[in-house]
Amino acid sequence: MRRTLFIIIACLLCLPLWAQDNKDAREHIKVLSSPEFHGRGIAYDGETLTAEYLREQLRNIGVEPLCNDYFQGYEMPGFAMEGKVTMQIDGKNLVAGKDFRVLPYSQSLNGEYNIIPIKLSDLMNDEKIEKINAKYAKTLSRSMIYFDGDLSKIKNKKVKNEYQMELLKLHFRGIPFKSAGIIQGVEEMPVWGLSNAISERGYAYIYVSKDKINDKAKKAEISFSNELRKFNHYNVCGIIHGYEKTENFIVIGAHYDHLGAMGDEVYFPGAHDNASGCAMLLSLAQYFTRNPCKHSIVFVFFAGEESGLLGSQFFTQNPPIPLENIDYMINFDLAGGGDDGITLVNSTEDKGLEIFNELSKINEKENLLPKIAQRANVGNSDHYFFTQNKVPAIFVYTMGGQTGKYHDISDTESNCSLTKFDAIKKLFINFIEQ
Repeated sequence: MRRTLFIIIACLLCLPLWAQDNKDAREHIKVLSSPEFHGRGIAYDGETLTAEYLREQLRNIGVEPLCNDYFQGYEMPGFAMEGKVTMQIDGKNLVAGKDFRVLPYSQSLNGEYNIIPIKLSDLMNDEKIEKINAKYAKTLSRSMIYFDGDLSKIKNKKVKNEYQMELLKLHFRGIPFKSAGIIQGVEEMPVWGLSNAISERGYAYIYVSKDKINDKAKKAEISFSNELRKFNHYNVCGIIHGYEKTENFIVIGAHYDHLGAMGDEVYFPGAHDNASGCAMLLSLAQYFTRNPCKHSIVFVFFAGEESGLLGSQFFTQNPPIPLENIDYMINFDLAGGGDDGITLVNSTEDKGLEIFNELSKINEKENLLPKIAQRANVGNSDHYFFTQNKVPAIFVYTMGGQTGKYHDISDTESNCSLTKFDAIKKLFINFIEQ
């Protein structure tokens, strides 16, 4: 009997720390980061499917629509990489997502391409670039330039920064070669991002793991289709009317879009970024429908954050409520951890500092989080265009705890600890109610 009791206690102690977190929130994260939503991007209409899911959740909770049937729509082009995505190096198959990643703005490729190896330093030598373009002029359009882009072994900080800037230029200013594209050898897959993926680039850019390619490689067989298409994005907007200050608003926001899919086998789940923030909004909406406060509360799930804060920019340029009537805006992004507390962006001065001080008082009294850290304003999430329009706004993200890697296929629901989810929720309920 004692042995059985010991085993039961041991099993309970070995349960994950997040076993007692908000079950509804975890279920929302699980659904939003599932393959059925295709990474919540343009491919396979993942973003639209997500918007419809969130609209239905608001309707079921009892939140009223702020815009036409909850949707505030705008049109913006974007890439959709659908279908098979395959790659071989000298006849050896590579695993999509693990061994290689095609950047989302890449032009479609289909066929066999020569591999032309260069040194990373060649990118900073205009004369060298001209020689490469001249030497391979007849075959360059059916070739891929390859270089080892791993900077981890460069010890000189200044030189390393120079190379980093040169690599950034390739993504934002274009490549200096007249090739079909670039293959960059990497030790570890860099983050996948959409901030420069709303216009034609005219070339493909592919990361390949260095254990699958080197400067002796001769041929790459590559096949994928990537289409730039017009796309309707939707901010999903609801309101809970206050019982006293009905024309004064608190806006609570989170972006629901993520990076989407790289073909039919690889997608980016985006559980921490930002299904977790969406789950926080739904959880708060459920609470405040049952416990209305003096102010009216507006809930906005923003589209297009990953492409450059497009949804929040559109909202502030076409506000469905007067911006001057917004007392403050709270933006939740990256809410899946929290063991070490939270950081408040734009909390070092003015109204943001006041919000930080009030939250700190509540936290000290209730003993909810180990730390609330401050950070100056920066344009890294959907709070930013509110601050640019003189609306007090803060961006809340969690510190510590288990989460998947940022902008990576490992950002799954099972990798979100959510250990402080309920504590963060309670902190902001207390703040809003007072």
